[in-house]
Amino acid sequence: MVKMNLFKVSDYYIGRILNSQPKSGSGSVVEQSRIRALLLDKDTTTTISMCATQSDLLNHEIYLVDTIENQNRDTMRHLRCLVYVNPSEETIQALLKELQNPKYGEYYIFFSNMLTKSQLERLAEADDLEVVSQVEEIFQDYHILNEDFYSLDIPIERLFQSHDVWDESVLTECTKCITSLLLSLKVRPEIKFESNSKLCSKLAREINYEIEQNEKTLFDFPSMDSPPLLVLLDRKNDPLTPLLQPWTYQSMLNEYIGIKRNIVDLSGIPDIDRNLQTVTLSPKQDSFFHDTMYLNFGELGDRVKQYVTNYKDKTHSNSKIDSIEDIKNFIEKYPEFRKLSGSVAKHMAIVGELDRQLQLRNIWQLSEVEQNLAVHKDNQQDYRDMLDLFREPKLDPKYKLKLACIYLLKHGGNDAKVTEMFQILGQELPVDDVNFLHKFKRIFSSKSNEHDNQGHQLERDDLLSELARKFNSKMGSKSHPETDNVYMQHVPEISTLLTQFSKNKVPRDRLRTIGNDQAVTSPSSPTSSPPPQDIILFVVGGVTFEEARFVHQFNETMKNRMRVILGGTSVISTNDYIESIRNT
Repeated sequence: MVKMNLFKVSDYYIGRILNSQPKSGSGSVVEQSRIRALLLDKDTTTTISMCATQSDLLNHEIYLVDTIENQNRDTMRHLRCLVYVNPSEETIQALLKELQNPKYGEYYIFFSNMLTKSQLERLAEADDLEVVSQVEEIFQDYHILNEDFYSLDIPIERLFQSHDVWDESVLTECTKCITSLLLSLKVRPEIKFESNSKLCSKLAREINYEIEQNEKTLFDFPSMDSPPLLVLLDRKNDPLTPLLQPWTYQSMLNEYIGIKRNIVDLSGIPDIDRNLQTVTLSPKQDSFFHDTMYLNFGELGDRVKQYVTNYKDKTHSNSKIDSIEDIKNFIEKYPEFRKLSGSVAKHMAIVGELDRQLQLRNIWQLSEVEQNLAVHKDNQQDYRDMLDLFREPKLDPKYKLKLACIYLLKHGGNDAKVTEMFQILGQELPVDDVNFLHKFKRIFSSKSNEHDNQGHQLERDDLLSELARKFNSKMGSKSHPETDNVYMQHVPEISTLLTQFSKNKVPRDRLRTIGNDQAVTSPSSPTSSPPPQDIILFVVGGVTFEEARFVHQFNETMKNRMRVILGGTSVISTNDYIESIRNT
């Protein structure tokens, strides 16, 4: 089960690269030198930055880091050079130029995915000076965000030619990246996909073909009593989750500020300290973020307050600490706190900005209405609350658009309420947005009652229910303080599916399986066989940090019984998702 921890997988492969040893016995200047250079390309630069710190590189005697594309590097023939690149044609061309006119004395070349025979032959031909000591495939052609969460980081607007048709180049890229993931995990999985998805069906066949092509050379892993599963899911089968306001730290950060490959741009925050304008947030490298990334906003505020209070006690300060504003005032009064607190200073800046955004946008009321629409069957009060927000002049039109999408998903049809809704929105939204809503209704009209929010309605006694109640009860509604958290009632489809897997109760028509002969076998059904131990989920069309939180909770609940990792073509926000539908 250890191998299903993506951080540990990354440590293993990065260690393979950084611990490369020189040829022995020559007594050359190159062998005697401990200082090494590291050459990367645009893809692997991100991989390294997300998985290793500058200190990690220095500890491995790497004092020079550059890109393979940079042809203006100084010649240093006394140095050994580690090369870690993606085997794209662009990178191969740059590497060929490097070997024809080498700037270092010895090269150890690692590729993040499979190398073709032709590419290997071209590299050998270019190495006339015999400076290449090692060529190896290191399978990490994907981005690790959390220990159980990954992304291919493919922009959502690139994915499809039309609504249900892959862009062929992107399909090839997805196939190669997922194959890399499987090889890094050392698994040959059984492949399942959502039976109603043409996109997932196509991708499943492509991945299976890739595995079969490399069966004897790369995928010859020992068989397992319970084979791991690769489950391909379609974003369109849970369009509701990305539309709802998130309330946990990592999710809110992505929604209101933006986080890209663990980098957060805070330059837009009013009066931000210049040292905090760009920060890195990684659960692997930032212990405070690791401990708080899945906390809801109420718990997060408590955690930050606790930290400041501890410092206040140590400094015998009498400053009042009751709110985020008090925290910001405290930092201004004690600037040394920023230095002493280390990474927590940046989190305070982020939490303060999140609080400002919530107040500015009237998110509290909006979120409660969203959640009620998402989980209630057909409530007249919810409908009236929605119409009131439609008529609210201070509410951003994009939130009115989002509310309408949620209503159409849950209660969509051609009844009088939908007609009334469109009449009101015709006066409140731009024409383009109203046209978008008609398009949204056409796309998802058949899905509004398909699952009927089984995440909320189905099996509230499931494995996560107790954990969810404990989690939610810590942040009650202002109007319903004694109830579960009204802002976090919805449960994503992924959570429901995992519960079904844990009980061997996946509905017969939910998933189909690709067989070794590439034929689609019969639909899956409950069996007497034990549940799978390892499940790799992949969401075509983008995945959310909220879904990653549910997977993490599931893993914590199922320790030593089942392990899940989740990924997608990209990590999406609400705006990303709406714009992707608008542009398909």
